[in-house]
Amino acid sequence: MDNHLVYVKTPIGDEAVRQSTRVVKRNLRMVLVQVDGKLSVAELSDKIGNPQMVEAALRELESDGFIAPTLEGVSVWEAAKARAAAPVSEFSTFGPMAGASSNSGYSKAMASNFSDFGKLNQANRPYENRLPDAPGVMVAEKREVFSDRKPLPWGRLFFLAILAALLVGVGTLLFYPYERLLPGLEAAGSQYLKMPVKIGSLQIRYLPKPALVLSNTRLGSQGDVSIETISFSPWSLLGSGKHDIQRLDIAGVSFPAERLQDLPLFASSVSAAQNPFSVRQITIDRLKVKAGDLHLDGLIGKILLRGDGIAEKAEFQTVDRSIRLSVAPSASGVLLGVEGFGWKPFSNQAISFDQLQAKGQVQGSKLLIHSFDTTLLGGVIKGSWMLDWTNGLAMAGDATLARLNARKVTAAFAPNFNLDGEMAGVLRLRSGGQDAASLWRNIEAGLDLTMTNGILQGIDLGEVFRRGPGSVVRGGGTKFDRLTGQVAINPRQISGRAMQLDAGMVVANGQFSTTPDQRVDADLSVTMKTSVAIQRLPVRVSGTLPDLSTIGSR
Repeated sequence: MDNHLVYVKTPIGDEAVRQSTRVVKRNLRMVLVQVDGKLSVAELSDKIGNPQMVEAALRELESDGFIAPTLEGVSVWEAAKARAAAPVSEFSTFGPMAGASSNSGYSKAMASNFSDFGKLNQANRPYENRLPDAPGVMVAEKREVFSDRKPLPWGRLFFLAILAALLVGVGTLLFYPYERLLPGLEAAGSQYLKMPVKIGSLQIRYLPKPALVLSNTRLGSQGDVSIETISFSPWSLLGSGKHDIQRLDIAGVSFPAERLQDLPLFASSVSAAQNPFSVRQITIDRLKVKAGDLHLDGLIGKILLRGDGIAEKAEFQTVDRSIRLSVAPSASGVLLGVEGFGWKPFSNQAISFDQLQAKGQVQGSKLLIHSFDTTLLGGVIKGSWMLDWTNGLAMAGDATLARLNARKVTAAFAPNFNLDGEMAGVLRLRSGGQDAASLWRNIEAGLDLTMTNGILQGIDLGEVFRRGPGSVVRGGGTKFDRLTGQVAINPRQISGRAMQLDAGMVVANGQFSTTPDQRVDADLSVTMKTSVAIQRLPVRVSGTLPDLSTIGSR
């Protein structure tokens, strides 16, 4: 091969460089890329560094019609351009291309690719690496022209559409006059709750996610239900027809318990066909439930609603989970379930419901606890209880006591009176007043008391009997096996009658009374049983707790 020969790419070779599948062999493609119509065979060999490989590749590329010597290569390009510009059919007959000499490399390539009958020579090489006929060159030229047209930027258009939608949404959130929604929201809320609704103000909150916030909302004709904030997604108000609000977040609620039965979500049945919207879930923070002057504060909870607007599940609890409430609708009222663990409902921290289980019902302004079972003051109390706040406050209850710790009982109700033992009995409780303070102050109760294995501190019956009539004993204590009696409690005094203390050899019977200033007076008949005789001694106990004096009468 002449080292001074300069090769140039043919149109098909130029296209093969752009389409990697036309020339697959690595050495051929490497040499084809370097052919630029300027470098000679010797310069290509020096540049690539393998003269034998370069010459072999050049021969094969030339025979396949991808390259041609410089003069013949120029004629090939001019013939291709003339053929492309001529108004002839792209489907011309096979044969040598006009304008190309029969001795040119391009003609040789045509001759090598097609037999005398125009059939494809399959033995030479794969079809995709062969030189097409002259019309094929024209098709390639047209394909190259069409490839210059850029496709539509669908991805960019899609991105711009999303961006425009976001901008419209943000603009709506920022500049929409939300105060215009107030009358419609008040009307829709009144229709949904079946009571007047008055909203103080409406704002839009952007973080952590967009929400409409209703502030200072009042429910009821007298506005006795107050809600600090109600928030929900603004997207739930889009469109027409019935709006579906997935979640309402409510905070700072003050709610009279008698209103429970007025709410459609706690009714036994309700028609939701004309409701302007439906709510799926309500979360409540800082709920205060009031029953007259009594209240249960600091509740959090969640209400799940059915499709007809009735509560499917409603649960509330304090932040420390000491009390849990479950609420469910019924035909006769709102059913109430109570669970307590370490609950301290009173300011007196000595009274703690270690465990509480109760079932009841709210009927208007009445709370009926049909049954409760609680671990309290070291023992178990079971019974029922009723609270009525229709006109002031009134309550009544009945309970059975078992295994109460007498020391805990006296520490809670009479800290200056020391009494040990295990208490049991039946308790009946009644009270009434205009407020919570007067309700507890006016308690009247009756207790059929039974105590076992205890110690009566401050009264020593054995010592006063030993000293005899006229003796005075201060302090001490009397250990007993059993103590029974009937105890009455009212605002004026605590009294006991038919009291009987059995301390083995010593038996005492009598009565006692204690005033609110903790003044104690008791008259007892003490009997000493010995193996030879039975002796009796009247005894009087008096003093102010905890200092008591036991005096033997003559």
